[in-house]
Amino acid sequence: MYKSPAPASLLPTAGANGNRPGGGGSSSLVGRLIKSRAAKTVFIAYVGFCAIFTLKHLLTYETAPEAIVYPHYELERTYDPEKPYSVVSELSTSVILSKMFAFSTPDITDNIQPFFVRSEASPRSDEISLATFIPQDDLSELLRLVEHFPGPISAVLHIDHPSDEPGASNPISRLSTMRASNPKIRNQVDIHLITTPQTHRRPLSTTIQQQSNLHRNLARFFARTDFVLLLDADGSLPATDISKSFRDYPQWMEKLRTGNVFVVPGFNVSMTSDGGAPPSTLEDEETPVDLVPVLSYNQLPRDKQTLLSHVHDGKVILSEKTWKRTIRNVDFNTWATQTRLSAIQNYDPYFGPSVVMRRDKMLWCPERFGNNQAACLFELYLSGADFWVLPNDFTIHSGERKQPKATERERTINTRLYQKFHEESCLKHARAFYAAGEWDSDRARHCRISCQKVLAVWGLVIRQA
Repeated sequence: MYKSPAPASLLPTAGANGNRPGGGGSSSLVGRLIKSRAAKTVFIAYVGFCAIFTLKHLLTYETAPEAIVYPHYELERTYDPEKPYSVVSELSTSVILSKMFAFSTPDITDNIQPFFVRSEASPRSDEISLATFIPQDDLSELLRLVEHFPGPISAVLHIDHPSDEPGASNPISRLSTMRASNPKIRNQVDIHLITTPQTHRRPLSTTIQQQSNLHRNLARFFARTDFVLLLDADGSLPATDISKSFRDYPQWMEKLRTGNVFVVPGFNVSMTSDGGAPPSTLEDEETPVDLVPVLSYNQLPRDKQTLLSHVHDGKVILSEKTWKRTIRNVDFNTWATQTRLSAIQNYDPYFGPSVVMRRDKMLWCPERFGNNQAACLFELYLSGADFWVLPNDFTIHSGERKQPKATERERTINTRLYQKFHEESCLKHARAFYAAGEWDSDRARHCRISCQKVLAVWGLVIRQA
């Protein structure tokens, strides 16, 4: 029986690419696999495994001890562990000193002999050592120091001109003789020797400014106590027992431990001519060489009452290093009647008296200057140290040692250097306080007040203290 053909819409057609029907079977197979129960089970199992694995490692990381980067590496010491010193002890003294005193030339640092003479007594750490410089032409100053200061003394002896010229004494043999004949020198004095090489020594007839700032640092560094009296190297002597004052007032010692600086006011014996001319009333830098002191060594005042009497009579004058004509760091009329500590308010950058301070944790004297104790104290002041004036202690200059006069050129160079140093110190300490976030702290108040003009010139805005 004949059947009519099917409609066109019911007949199978070729795909778009001309293929035969059945070309989409693979995609449909993948779809059926994804929707199958087995695929879902595998996916859920994989996700669960990853979660468990991650949690396990996280817990292991949190509870595990500190990881050792090199578990099979054992740090070895570079020196014998049985010996009580470190590898630094194997370095030569000249190498260590050249790093410590970087501004000094090698001909100086290579010829420093710490503890060339060591005292027989062992001082306690809480005592106050006198740190000073002894000129090779006046070793008799050691005798005066041990008579005026009962504690340990750390002194630097610098031999910088030949001792074999006619008329020149041998300081080493003289020192040995003095030490053998004086038990106080044996028990109190440590000598640190500096010998300038023969090729660098100056003739005996010339006068060159000593490197006193280097000497101060050296004497202070090798002092065997925690506190030092930084005595000016101009021949001044401590007239009173400063150590006893600190023992009598424990609160002073506590201030000293916390970084405060104690000023020891200075005085000079008046000078007069051999003809008996009236003594001068102020220290005169142009004093002629033929003047002699009004008071002999045995007549020097040893207590405040006697000192005030001599000042009233004109036999003792005020030292320019303590009692400035321009800015009165220490007012004499106030000091004469005070019985307790007084703080210095108006600080002068040229203030340079003798001071008592910590041996460590304090800034060192800048060695760019030959002899400038004011530079040492100015940096201490800017760093935040408070200055207190001792009410009953003082130093006295007998006038017996004549200081070498600097030439006009040397004075000009030193003045200009110190002016630049003033600006540099202000910027250095201001930057340090800013970096540490302490500019508004009480410790930075000295820098804020003293350096306003310098910082203003450099365009820095300073808030009022």
